Amino acid sequence: FKRFMKCHDYININQPTHYDPECYLIDEQMFRGSWMSWYQQSTILLDSNEEEYQQSGLCDCFRPSQFIPKQTYENRYVKRSTRFGETNLIYLQNFVNLIRLNQEYPPFTPFMPTKKRCKPGECGSGNRTNAFEGDLNATLWNMLPRLNTTHAFINLGWEHAARFQQQSDFSCVIRDFERHFPDIKLFLISHPPTTNDLDDPVHHFDATKLKCDANVLDRTIVNKNVPKEWYWDTQHVLSILNEEYNHQMVEKICPLKGQEYNSSSRARSKE
Repeated sequence: FKRFMKCHDYININQPTHYDPECYLIDEQMFRGSWMSWYQQSTILLDSNEEEYQQSGLCDCFRPSQFIPKQTYENRYVKRSTRFGETNLIYLQNFVNLIRLNQEYPPFTPFMPTKKRCKPGECGSGNRTNAFEGDLNATLWNMLPRLNTTHAFINLGWEHAARFQQQSDFSCVIRDFERHFPDIKLFLISHPPTTNDLDDPVHHFDATKLKCDANVLDRTIVNKNVPKEWYWDTQHVLSILNEEYNHQMVEKICPLKGQEYNSSSRARSKE
């Protein structure tokens, strides 16, 4: 995904004619079309048939013309096959601690195409059957094992809808889940602070004050005192920070030998 990260930087230096088509993957506004068109084109762009690997993606996606979280869906399933094996990357959209999974998509239906499956951008309420609907807790216990998950980076949705106390309490759910499913590693992923909080980002998320010991991908402290120019609006960051987040995510999944559970990869409980 590193090659996609340049796209928003182009916006800041006013080079719209230099956009790479793959930039559509991270900014639907660059497509200058409908959300449906963006879902369809971004899904096509995730397909690849290179010599080194073959990749394909599914998009259980829909967004109404007037954005309403409970009527919006974006669940992505990406499968990559190489000579070393197969990797599956799954994104389940969660705005307000509510996740819905379509019965015509994994894990309820095989990855291969089916006649009943809705097309990207057309998977709205009138064109889908939810085989699962639940909060993050229910998703962990009921869906992650069925999706053959090895690592999951999770949060309760928008930060204004899930304050730090709720996230802190949820760290105990993570602890209990990992005790029951030791082969699935969970990471509570914090939100980047807004540009107004860059001087003191921990006032809204402090990984050292979680109620229970839990793995954390902390995007909050990383942004302390970074330039506001590293954001493309007050909440969304540019490639320079996204690249750092991605490096940290890879290090969590494939840590250097002897560093899997050092102090930088696991928050320390105050209890």
